[in-house]
Amino acid sequence: MLKSSVLALAFAGLIAAADPSFPPSTYVTSAEVQTALKEMKSDATVFDKVLKTVDEGNYKVSVVILRRTPKPGVEDRGLSHDRVTEVYTILTGSGIFESGGSQVKTSPTDLTAQAAGPSTRGDIVGGKTQKIGPGDTVVVLPKVPHRFSHLDGTITYMVTRIEAKGK
Repeated sequence: MLKSSVLALAFAGLIAAADPSFPPSTYVTSAEVQTALKEMKSDATVFDKVLKTVDEGNYKVSVVILRRTPKPGVEDRGLSHDRVTEVYTILTGSGIFESGGSQVKTSPTDLTAQAAGPSTRGDIVGGKTQKIGPGDTVVVLPKVPHRFSHLDGTITYMVTRIEAKGK
């Protein structure tokens, strides 16, 4: 009996040793989003704030809140990210989203502080447009030019930015 109890304890120890421990999930609450949005200056046309970032080692995932307010006569240029996939979820507002095609008249920009990494700004040629609004989700892969070609007013959206490392 003692021998079987010792074997059972040893087996349980092996199972426990083989069971890796994982960190808990990361949460972004509605209160955190609302607090962040209050930081937007009243005269700003773009607010882009990283709320939380989780670094897995091979990639990192950042949850970001954005708010854009159109400025009459100013058109947004296209943007593409070297290593970052973005997943947009529109919370409020609507507009026309343009993506794909190619970029001309480009210039490099470093958006590391916004968790978007090395990126390129430029004019989009041959992109496709889609009307988007509350509840819609858009997935933008790395190197794909994208922009809001028109906003119907202020738009607020969450972006999950996934950056592959070492590529």
